Amino acid sequence: MTVVLVLLCLAIAGRELYLAFERGRTPGAPEVADIRTQLRALKGTRDELEEFRASQRERLDRLAADQESDRAAFGEADARIRSLVTQINDRLVPEVSGRLSEQREAAEEQRAAVERLAAETAELRGHLARRLDQAAAASLGAEPADMVTGCLAVAPAEARPALTGPFERFAEHHGLHVELTDADRYYLSGRSPRALELDFIDLAAALREHCAESTGPARALLGALRDVDRGGARIGPLLMVRTPESLVCGVLPLAELRRPDAAGLLGDPDAAARRLHRLPESRFCDVSAWPALNA
Repeated sequence: MTVVLVLLCLAIAGRELYLAFERGRTPGAPEVADIRTQLRALKGTRDELEEFRASQRERLDRLAADQESDRAAFGEADARIRSLVTQINDRLVPEVSGRLSEQREAAEEQRAAVERLAAETAELRGHLARRLDQAAAASLGAEPADMVTGCLAVAPAEARPALTGPFERFAEHHGLHVELTDADRYYLSGRSPRALELDFIDLAAALREHCAESTGPARALLGALRDVDRGGARIGPLLMVRTPESLVCGVLPLAELRRPDAAGLLGDPDAAARRLHRLPESRFCDVSAWPALNA
């Protein structure tokens, strides 16, 4: 019993000591108030931080929405630009290219016309200079230069360039020089009409005898005439006529060339062919049946 009482007293004394120790460690009222103030301050700071975070989150959400809206607007603008570029490529570019091509062709045509005009002007100046030289020589007692006319008219007109070469080579072969051309008309110098008449009568005889060696240039010109529908060529008194039914040539009398209608003989190839058929045999040759004139 005594031992129990002693232990009980020791327990009570230990509790009191523990309580006294705890009371010595527990802060006073001012410290607790300061702690509470700090806790409230920390709580306010945390609330402010949460509000700041919420506002920043809203701002970021608005920025993301704005970026998405801008991206959609940019995409729409890019699609419109691409559509405009496609329309330009599909519509305007071909139209502009066509107009540029037309302008380029017009410029080329104008340049060609200017070049032709310059060439014709140079030809006219050359002809005038030659005629002045001849006039000057005649004034000193020289014989006047001989001049004859010629004509080259065919149908269709597009075939004329193919006959120009053979026509001028034939004239050159007989000593003639082209002084000037005016549409279908030729002005040739170098031989007298009388000398040409004799040469062409001999040519008609050689053609009738199929003498290819001495009639090469004439056969080339006749062969070119055979390739057209109708028309003919004339150099001085020599007349070659092509109709759908025939190809004939003949040497007209010089007196007939003085008639006013002589320049228009090839205006009616059928009438010209009938006139050649009325010539004497020595002045006429029908080559309609010849198989190869330019052989």
